[in-house]
Amino acid sequence: MQPKHASTETRRLQYRSPFQNVLSNWAGFIVSAGIAFFLSPFLVRHLGNTSYGIWVLMASLTGYLGLLDLGVRVAVTRYVASSYAVGSHEESGRIASSALLIFLSAGALAVLVSVALATFAVSALNIPSTYHLTARIILILAGVNIAVSLVSGVFAGILVALHRFDLSNLVEILCGALRAAAIVIAIKAGFGLVALAVVHLVFAIASCLFYARISFQQYSQLHLSLWDADRQHLQKIFSFSLYAFIIGISVKFVFSTDLVVIGAFLPVSLVTFFAIAGNLITYSRDLINGISNTAAPRASALEAAGDEEGVRRVLLKSAQFTTIVILPIAITFILRGKTFIRLWMGAEYAEPSGHILWILTLSAIFVAGEQAANATIMGIGKHKVLAGVYLGEGLCNLGLSIWLIHSMGIYGVAWGTALPSLAKSFFFWPWYVRRILKIPVREYISSNWLRPAAGAAPFAVVSYLIERMAPVNHLSVFCLQIVAVLPFAALGYWYFCFDADRRSEYFERVLQPMLQRLRLALT
Repeated sequence: MQPKHASTETRRLQYRSPFQNVLSNWAGFIVSAGIAFFLSPFLVRHLGNTSYGIWVLMASLTGYLGLLDLGVRVAVTRYVASSYAVGSHEESGRIASSALLIFLSAGALAVLVSVALATFAVSALNIPSTYHLTARIILILAGVNIAVSLVSGVFAGILVALHRFDLSNLVEILCGALRAAAIVIAIKAGFGLVALAVVHLVFAIASCLFYARISFQQYSQLHLSLWDADRQHLQKIFSFSLYAFIIGISVKFVFSTDLVVIGAFLPVSLVTFFAIAGNLITYSRDLINGISNTAAPRASALEAAGDEEGVRRVLLKSAQFTTIVILPIAITFILRGKTFIRLWMGAEYAEPSGHILWILTLSAIFVAGEQAANATIMGIGKHKVLAGVYLGEGLCNLGLSIWLIHSMGIYGVAWGTALPSLAKSFFFWPWYVRRILKIPVREYISSNWLRPAAGAAPFAVVSYLIERMAPVNHLSVFCLQIVAVLPFAALGYWYFCFDADRRSEYFERVLQPMLQRLRLALT
């Protein structure tokens, strides 16, 4: 029997609109991307290519320890969102308690593995011997950092399940800004890579404490105790998270193995050139995550209510919106990426990093909508097939990267990443959304690819002309040019992507309130 206050809880979830959650996620992204935008050239200049390459390489190695998440955080979001929507708070507490037990165990394992990596892996990489001790200390500190972050994932997952993206992003913004300030102070004071790792650990602990406090404040009915963890709920979590874990492994293959392959076969300084382009793709993915992450808890709540048509709408709208957002960025990367990197990082990085960026962007265009579709599918628990597909992509990426690096260098690693991703986007996703949600292939392709491409075409033409006819030598001027051209994309999307009903809806819900606020501000 459904609790009497279930409808009240459901209404509370519906009250927080997807648009508000997306704006909150984007606010967090803008701050984190702005910090990274400043810190990347700052660290490269102060640390040098070798030291920075070691830092990035160690981060890639320990990034694999994040896989000890085992997909549990996603499971927490799914099951707490469903339980909260129907008012089953005891079930939420048992899920969260079982997840906490898993993460405490995984965190202890992360520390042990980081010690093993520090002992055996450093000497196997192309790292100068004078940096071996530093690299080992970084690895151990990073392992402790991962352990803390795993525990933090329980509370972060609860906030996402409650659709409180605003509070989750507030924690990230606050800790991110303070961490960046501490990094600048430490580096300018003459401290090196070890101090950098200590700063990251300190703010990981602070973030965990903030998440825990806010989660209990927002979900006052939640009871969390390791004694509430039981075999039934552990099995429930693992029945969902096992496949999410395999997907996570595959994603790590795609986005972290590249740097390890370069570090194993080429001079470690070349990691920096690849990382510059790779970081830009990561920033664009983080921007898209601001949209796609809202789809999973929405889909879970809609599925719990039996609204299959609502789940289909979530997938199509979120996938189209993510593609709409990524296309101006992707077009800029393809047509003007080398110019941007020259102005941002320096002339020596423009050609190699710009070419890598061009290759990686080809697949990023299609991955955007895929991220939203993946989040929706995860939200309704239909992700078992995805595990095999992503694992296949990750293995193909690893094999192709190792094969192509011998003939094409770091460019071969980029192609080893892009080609399997393109194959998955073209041949798997249109078929799978039709199979699971009965969305016709033609509708998926039209909504997710063709209409956004038609809408972005004016932006692409004008961007090409500006790059040819109005070259710039200042980053601020470059950014102003991008802003000036964005209205061409907005107009194109307005007429190609939205029908009359959606245009009317967006005008009433978004544009009209913005115009009213602007009018009040000017009067």
